[in-house]
Amino acid sequence: MQVRKEKPLYIKLSEAILEKYRHLDYYSPLPGERELCEMFHTSRPTIRKAINVLEKEGKIIRLQGKGTFYVGDESHVDHQMNSIIGFYNDVKLQGKITNSKVLLQNVEPASKNIAEKLEIQEGDLVFHLERLRYIDGELYSLTNSFHPMEYCPDLRKVDFTERSLYNTLEEYGIHLSKMRQTLEVKAANAYEALQLEINEGDSISVWSSITYDTDNRIVEYVQVKTQAYKTKYEIMVYNDKPHNDKTKVF
Repeated sequence: MQVRKEKPLYIKLSEAILEKYRHLDYYSPLPGERELCEMFHTSRPTIRKAINVLEKEGKIIRLQGKGTFYVGDESHVDHQMNSIIGFYNDVKLQGKITNSKVLLQNVEPASKNIAEKLEIQEGDLVFHLERLRYIDGELYSLTNSFHPMEYCPDLRKVDFTERSLYNTLEEYGIHLSKMRQTLEVKAANAYEALQLEINEGDSISVWSSITYDTDNRIVEYVQVKTQAYKTKYEIMVYNDKPHNDKTKVF
């Protein structure tokens, strides 16, 4: 007869904490260690072990100087950084459903900043598409993309509610080749907070990309803004040094 091993106390406690706070909204603060000790009638080391379990499972996050926050039932999106397939295809491959709310779809003169990113002249015409992107019905990002009209078709009449921008560009003969990307975290301004349904000053991730086609022309500059803890990025780093190279690596 097999003897069933009882779960350690800290595992039971982690499950109890999760059950108690499962109803909370994404990124809601949890009580501090002392309050949790009193609530669950246990010691601080046990509480810490339980919190560590929840953190490893991705149910909570801890921010130094700010506290512990519940993120357990929020859908995170995994992105691999060595692939150009676009948001629509990326999400679809993960078995999720995506759609968009188009906020702006217009042809306009390029500002100085956009012209520098696209390496065109200030005032040259660009196609500007601003969208709120949703995953399985939940708001995910605020996305602004800019495309030089010299290379790209006029896409004002295309319905991008459920259509992929990258797939559309491919249909028009624009084949994407490479992408230069940067990531920063900043405080949301009033407009970003309004669109992302967060508070002004909350942290957001800003992913900026410049995309080239197979003729090495810049065909897109895009900024994707999300709540800072909604996305996990996977980056593959390669060693370019030949196997027989004896150069010291520091």
